[in-house]
Amino acid sequence: MKNRFMASSFAVLLGASVLFTSFPSVTVFADENIDQEIQMKQQEINDIQQQEQEMKETLGQLDSQVTQTNEKIASTKNDISKTQKEAKQLENNIIELEKRMEARLELLKKRARSIQTSGGATSYLDILLGAESFSDFVDRAFVINTIFSADKSILQEQEEDKAALKKSESDLKKKLDKVQNELKEVEELKVQLTYQINDKNSMLASMEEQRKEASRQLNDLQNQKAILVEKAKEAERRNSIVADENNERIATDKTNTAEPIKHNGKSEKHEDVVTPSKDNKVEKEEPAAPSKPTVSHNSSAIEKAIQVGSTMVGRSSYSWGAIDVKNRRFDCSGFVHWAYASAGVNIGRSTSALATQGKKVSTSEMKRGDLIFFNTYKTNGHVGIYLGNGTFLNSNSSHGVSIDSLSNTYWKNAFKGHVRRVVE
Repeated sequence: MKNRFMASSFAVLLGASVLFTSFPSVTVFADENIDQEIQMKQQEINDIQQQEQEMKETLGQLDSQVTQTNEKIASTKNDISKTQKEAKQLENNIIELEKRMEARLELLKKRARSIQTSGGATSYLDILLGAESFSDFVDRAFVINTIFSADKSILQEQEEDKAALKKSESDLKKKLDKVQNELKEVEELKVQLTYQINDKNSMLASMEEQRKEASRQLNDLQNQKAILVEKAKEAERRNSIVADENNERIATDKTNTAEPIKHNGKSEKHEDVVTPSKDNKVEKEEPAAPSKPTVSHNSSAIEKAIQVGSTMVGRSSYSWGAIDVKNRRFDCSGFVHWAYASAGVNIGRSTSALATQGKKVSTSEMKRGDLIFFNTYKTNGHVGIYLGNGTFLNSNSSHGVSIDSLSNTYWKNAFKGHVRRVVE
């Protein structure tokens, strides 16, 4: 009887011991898990901060280019103003030149009429033959030669002025065309730079929001850890009290010869308590794209993805790192991922993941539904769905979801021919 009692008491104490000593193991497991989450969240914040720094450096370079472009625009406009003043002066010179040419022309007309009235060249011969002496003949010949020389000089000046007028007009036109083309080029460059700056500022703002959210989550995790630590300390204090009570009970029970405690006529039974181990930990993972690049053979999925994606054209806004269908907010890769997921095709979530999926095709072979990549703030920094005829569907920071043309200067410069086919 005494042995039975001792065995029962030992079982009770063993069960209590296992029950309470399991708390530290659970706490350690939770503690390690939350430490891992804190470490991952801190790494996420560090990565975002690094991306923010890189984006700010890029913005600084773009701002510098905008300043230089503005200076170039001002300089070119100044050149145009000077050229226009030169044109005005040239116009006045042309007017004077035309007046001189008109006066010479009138003089030549009078000369011709005079020659015609007096009988033309015969009258000059009569003048020479009418000389009364050799000296008179020489004088008359000198006068006639002077008249012919004057006419020839007038004609030569007329031709020279005509040539000068033509050259001046040609030079002025070339100069005006040159400075106006330069102005057009720098103004187009400014538009491109402004687009890029808006794009980078939008992404930077989204990064700042993501960093703030990650910091808030990190703070929550740290608070949870503090609570767990406090609970672990409290559990240790309770275990210590229970251990003292058990030791005292064992000492008392050694001298007790009574029957084991029964409930409803049955001996009390205790089951083993299983303590969770680290190996039982289950981590929550984000959905991922297929580990190997695959091509889905479902042509109807292309039209389904484009049809679904097109419903957002003009009705959405750009948000870096977002797939928020309810509020119609996407980044470029999130939009492409959502459009194809709506058509039952599982592809990557980020541009770096999408850039390795499916199979690469040449620009001469690309067709509707292919993914096309652009080197914006980085290589393969932007992605869209090709529609055909040089157009593509994408989510960008300027217009949200929109249909854009590859002939657009910005997209043309950013497209380096990277095309991938994820659906046949």
